[in-house]
Amino acid sequence: MSIDSSKPFGMLFDRIYGQSAAGDLADARKPLQDAAQLAIQVEMTTIPPYLTALYSISDPNCEAYQLLRSVMMEEMFHINQAANLLVGIGGRPRLTGSAAPVYPCYLPHANTSTTPFIGLCRASVEVFNDTFTAIETPAPPHAPPRGDNYSYIAQLYDALLDGLAAYPDQAALFQPNADACQRLDIYLGKFGGKPVRVTDLASARLGVQQIVQQGEGSVPESQSMIPIEPWATYNTYGERTDGTYGPIIGSPYEMSHFKKFRTVSLDKAAFPPTYPIVSNPKRGDFTNPMAIQLAELFDIAYSLMLDSMERSFIAGQSKDSFFTQGLPLMHQALPNLARKLMQTPLHKDTDSDVGPNGAPTYLYQPGSRLADLATRLPAAVQVARQQIDDPAERGEMVDALESVRDNVSRLAAAHQTAQA
Repeated sequence: MSIDSSKPFGMLFDRIYGQSAAGDLADARKPLQDAAQLAIQVEMTTIPPYLTALYSISDPNCEAYQLLRSVMMEEMFHINQAANLLVGIGGRPRLTGSAAPVYPCYLPHANTSTTPFIGLCRASVEVFNDTFTAIETPAPPHAPPRGDNYSYIAQLYDALLDGLAAYPDQAALFQPNADACQRLDIYLGKFGGKPVRVTDLASARLGVQQIVQQGEGSVPESQSMIPIEPWATYNTYGERTDGTYGPIIGSPYEMSHFKKFRTVSLDKAAFPPTYPIVSNPKRGDFTNPMAIQLAELFDIAYSLMLDSMERSFIAGQSKDSFFTQGLPLMHQALPNLARKLMQTPLHKDTDSDVGPNGAPTYLYQPGSRLADLATRLPAAVQVARQQIDDPAERGEMVDALESVRDNVSRLAAAHQTAQA
């Protein structure tokens, strides 16, 4: 049976709601585990587009950059919490292989008539308004739960919660996977959200509620707010002074993602300059040897980051792969490589101020190793010395690559020590 590539789990919610024959299911929890995995993949699909736009902004001190960066951090929380839910009902999170998104695409299982087509593009007013705001648009009041062909992400989560609530044996449902672990420590955002250990329906609801409020908020701005509602329909939320979590009046970093993107898209006069990168880059677009090197290095580092994140949810890891590899790559190698790539023309002897310049392709490379990065970086440095004519540009490129090389060398040494 062929499955539409935009629906990797087929008509998943038909199975959850019992419209398929029960005898077809080897494990009665499997459809709900697939639904939690789908939520992970939906959240993952937003990250490379947000990162591409973030890296393309040349001024990291501007409001657009800072708001988008805060969204990125919170999307990591969403993945973390969806993964906790999956582990709590007996599954193990997947972030690699077929679970890794390929662009351009729609959100998996979304209604392609009502949700945006998502690409890897530089930041612009149009991208913030037409794509990012559209992804995070809050569901209207009383929008029905809908897992397949959802128009709003909140509908997907509502359908997942309904499926959990309808499961006939709650004690059997919330039996965690002994080979996996929930994480309460890998979300390092200083903004909203606090990872929840999922042990029952109430904790599952709390985790999902945070995801939805942090992302879409509850209602469009045109709707009136309900001041006495504990979690309310506010687009501003966070941890309050009494220790509870809910609507507050606070900093702009506590706005929903929808509100943040709207704030940026409406302030057209203040929109920052960006690098002139190619949209939805393909490896075949690159002819400049330096751009090719950077794109390939980025994909290896990106793949290693995904591998380390996936391993971090495996029980009994002697050395935490997220903190020893994933996080350092995320904060050092990936941004350095991406920004240099975005300042490097696709084709040699082209003006980088005009473009088109390169951009990361976010292609997952199975079997990637730190040793691959360590081996490739000296070759990239040599290409920079041979191919870049301008001494200042050449020096900046070599310095950036050497910085990544030092980072990778430290990670490789720490990995070898841990394996000894």
